[in-house]
Amino acid sequence: MQSSSSSFHPPQAPEARALHQQATIWLAVSLVSSVACASLCLGLGGAVFCFLSMQAATHGLLEDARDKLKWGKVLTLVGSGIGVLSTILSLAFR
Repeated sequence: MQSSSSSFHPPQAPEARALHQQATIWLAVSLVSSVACASLCLGLGGAVFCFLSMQAATHGLLEDARDKLKWGKVLTLVGSGIGVLSTILSLAFR
């Protein structure tokens, strides 16, 4: 009989758990910034990369998870910067 703590996924290494947690945080940041900063395309692209990073970390593909998380962060930050800049410029030239 299986215990209640068993799951379909093998136990993750501490580094994989840390990457999964970082990707989850950046996924939330990406989704919030895509709505708040009006950078829908880049924010959603960042969210997709963060989600893919979470999946790669879950499967133990740590290098792939790091690369996808990096691109998720880049897209999120660039999209947020463009959104903030466009908001400032639109308010300045009214």
